[in-house]
Amino acid sequence: MQRFYLDDNATTNLDPRVRAVMEPLLTGHLGNPSSLHAEGRRARGEIDVARDTMAAWLKAKPSEIIFTSGGTESCNLAVQGLARAHAGRGRHLITVKTEHHAVLHAFRALEKSGEFEVTYLDVNAEGLIDLAAFASAIKPDTTLVSIMSANNETGVRQPMREIGEICAKKGILFHTDAIQSAGKESFDLKGWQVSAVSLTAHKMHGPLGAGLLWLKAGVPLSRLMEGGSHENERRPGTENAPAIAGFAEAVRLYGVVDLVESERQFRWTERLWQELDSLDGVRRNGHPQQRLPNTLNVSFLGLHGEDLLIALDLAGLAISSGSACLVGSVQASHVLAAMGVPDDWAAATVRFSIGPQIRDEDLDEIVRRIRQVVRHQRALRGWKPGSIQSYQEKPSQQEIEICPTVL
Repeated sequence: MQRFYLDDNATTNLDPRVRAVMEPLLTGHLGNPSSLHAEGRRARGEIDVARDTMAAWLKAKPSEIIFTSGGTESCNLAVQGLARAHAGRGRHLITVKTEHHAVLHAFRALEKSGEFEVTYLDVNAEGLIDLAAFASAIKPDTTLVSIMSANNETGVRQPMREIGEICAKKGILFHTDAIQSAGKESFDLKGWQVSAVSLTAHKMHGPLGAGLLWLKAGVPLSRLMEGGSHENERRPGTENAPAIAGFAEAVRLYGVVDLVESERQFRWTERLWQELDSLDGVRRNGHPQQRLPNTLNVSFLGLHGEDLLIALDLAGLAISSGSACLVGSVQASHVLAAMGVPDDWAAATVRFSIGPQIRDEDLDEIVRRIRQVVRHQRALRGWKPGSIQSYQEKPSQQEIEICPTVL
């Protein structure tokens, strides 16, 4: 049975050309980048070239690039590092309820310290912040705002230029988690007026374990770890030279958005939604236009989220949910909760996020499998249009089995 991977927002496949760049560095004797011998200088050279590549891509200075282990570290370094470095100016911070947990948990850690106050902005039913409400939330001692450019679950894109303009006028630092935007939409650091940007390689066909934080020159940052003077004393630890080189190659290949492919993906997800909308009890979550072109978030009323994902996987569809499974129970997505999506809808939500590996001609087969899975799961649960069934009720093993015709 052919499988279809529809989970690019979780991680993309490693491009063979990226792997080809990394392999010589993994198989040869590559030294520690801090060592002075030839092997060490070779590793340092790879990192320096990669840093130049990243800087050229971002239209930035090489000294503004801080390599990290990935997006989570980049977000934590930005949020906690900037807040602590500028605490003397003020201790009020602003973020949004729909941020990735890498950002939200970093802010909550600052709150728990008792040293900072955090305002968590609401979003509307389509996942967008209200610019007037944002402006009114700013206080005289506000020092840092962190708002993601595009949401990982819904794909909703925030008005970055307008946010940046408000921050710039108030002299407030502006960090953005642009991890989902990279390779999917064009972004402009100068136009957004950002102070720091978090990125990672594996969302754009690069390797796992490589990320970066772009930090505007002259902006102080408190380091989170101790143990070395790496990355201009901002992030100690031996750099992962092969992964960093792979990240640079991924940027070379995917850093400039392919507008033709982007438009194709937008049309594909729109067609997918039109097909799914013909089913009873479905809803789309997030703004239909102001979104990443590859992302579609859909809820199916009357189903159990974990069982739906298992059944779709057995049907050959790799898809993620908007909810987190914890010890056999399903906890509704904080993103959907912030958007006001009712629990009975949020309970069975899936996120379709495609890449170039999904072709136009794959749509009909993918839709056929989804429809069969949804209808079969609903039949097992006795769901009928207009009825409400508790998603918390745990089905039997028989209920979560997929119908043989799908396989």
